[in-house]
Amino acid sequence: MTSSLIMRSAAALSVLLLAACGDARWLLATAPNRTKGEAARPDLFAAIGDLPAVASVEDWQARADWARDLFQRDVFGYLPEASSTRVLSRQILDENAYGGRGRLEVLEIEASATYGDQTNPLAFKVYLVTPNTMTAGEKAPVILTETFAPNYCVLQHPGLPAPNGAKLDCVEGMASFIFGRYIARPPFEEILDRGYALATFYPPAAIADNAARGLERLAALSAGYTGPPESRLGAIGAWGWMYSRVVDALTGHDRADPNAAIAWGHSRYGKAAMVAAAFDRRIAGVITHQSGTGGASLNRGKPGESIADVTGAYPHWFAAAYAKFHGRDEALTVDQHFLLALAAPRPVLLGNARRDVWSDPAGAFRAAIGAHPAWTLLGSEGLTATRLSHYRPDDDLAFWIRNGTHGVTEEDWPAFFRFLEAHFPTARSLGGEVLAKARR
Repeated sequence: MTSSLIMRSAAALSVLLLAACGDARWLLATAPNRTKGEAARPDLFAAIGDLPAVASVEDWQARADWARDLFQRDVFGYLPEASSTRVLSRQILDENAYGGRGRLEVLEIEASATYGDQTNPLAFKVYLVTPNTMTAGEKAPVILTETFAPNYCVLQHPGLPAPNGAKLDCVEGMASFIFGRYIARPPFEEILDRGYALATFYPPAAIADNAARGLERLAALSAGYTGPPESRLGAIGAWGWMYSRVVDALTGHDRADPNAAIAWGHSRYGKAAMVAAAFDRRIAGVITHQSGTGGASLNRGKPGESIADVTGAYPHWFAAAYAKFHGRDEALTVDQHFLLALAAPRPVLLGNARRDVWSDPAGAFRAAIGAHPAWTLLGSEGLTATRLSHYRPDDDLAFWIRNGTHGVTEEDWPAFFRFLEAHFPTARSLGGEVLAKARR
């Protein structure tokens, strides 16, 4: 095959693959360096209907509770009324995985969701890698990551072979070429070298990322729910809830610190990571990468993916109520800057790419500007960047943008590490060598 044919084939395949994440007409668009359009509305602290203006921390806490209820009613669906988690088994697969850098183990957990008088189980596996450089009694900050490929693809470890030699479910080859080196597999070796633990799990193994099977599984998980039918839990909310169940499972762990749990997610799982932080104060920080519609980007004045696009292509992701706001975004009482603000004053990083206009980086930056007052009210400096290209990883509300399109590339993880080491330093990063290298 000639090189020109290879390039044409790659270009054609890229359009087909990106159709799962966006629309081909946006492939050549570029995000501006400064935001355009009006500020995020409604104002985070303004009086809304019968709600008085926010003038104190207590006022904000009441406003936050109000916003959480609206996000459940109109966007994500209602999360379980009560939850619990049991660790069914824990097995160490390798004491010296990844070149001796870390210990690999698997936790099989059963999460339970209660609606009314009915409790519904959900079982899934979490693979945990912890660094071997820790001293006795030390615990590592743990990155919680939901993955796009089955566990055996992500771990790439001989102790976890592909079932029956299957390879079809792995996101690799051309997909990795298009969406980036780290779209399916995070850089385990470097994460461990820097002193972080990583907990990885594959959401579709529990809640299928498929309209028919996903809705069927969501109905089983939310059995006993008696609220408005259009506000039944969607997959994004359920996947966000799964982050919290992993924190449950790590409570009391001897090497991973659940008090320093960072929810990391790309695209649909970036939306879920924000849900986790908005509804669970135990999530200590968030890296939400290219989360777009229903994630970090505003609904109002949004180019690229619309509410109709995302709910039409993925009807299982959100509550059915969300679809009703297509063309009626002004009727949404809250917008995504409220979702960001629900994570304040914890560290949040919004990752973006200039040609990922489908996800609307400028809309995410506008959302960050709109959410910023929550950080300042709660004692943080919040967002200090004034344009999209200002990456300030020390900020508690930080914004990162690179060239390129939708995916997780070699450029992204160094930026993520700068943010992590600014807010969740490890003994390794505090030594100076890794931190200095990351900041160059």
